[in-house]
Amino acid sequence: MASEVEIERALAAVAATLNDQKLDHFDTGHVQEVVTEALGGEPRLTVDDGGGLHDPSGTRVGAIRRTPSGEWIGERQNETAERADTAIPPEPEQTGLGGLLSKLKS
Repeated sequence: MASEVEIERALAAVAATLNDQKLDHFDTGHVQEVVTEALGGEPRLTVDDGGGLHDPSGTRVGAIRRTPSGEWIGERQNETAERADTAIPPEPEQTGLGGLLSKLKS
């Protein structure tokens, strides 16, 4: 099981990396690489497609999300909350003008 320090380190590394790189979308593979590197190359935590961070037992221990202002943040999961083990769904694909602008930025 990952320690509290490892979870915090992974969340901070992901938020800093995504914000530094100014990424507009969540890439599970890229985020998994950042998490693994933050933990010294050990795959102690896994990332799901919706930004959930899970320990080896499958319990969601954190989440990576983008704020309405466009900043990426990492948050600890309240493990005692109802349905705390549910994967975070991915953001719906943008349509219309917002979706077109987002695709042009990529």
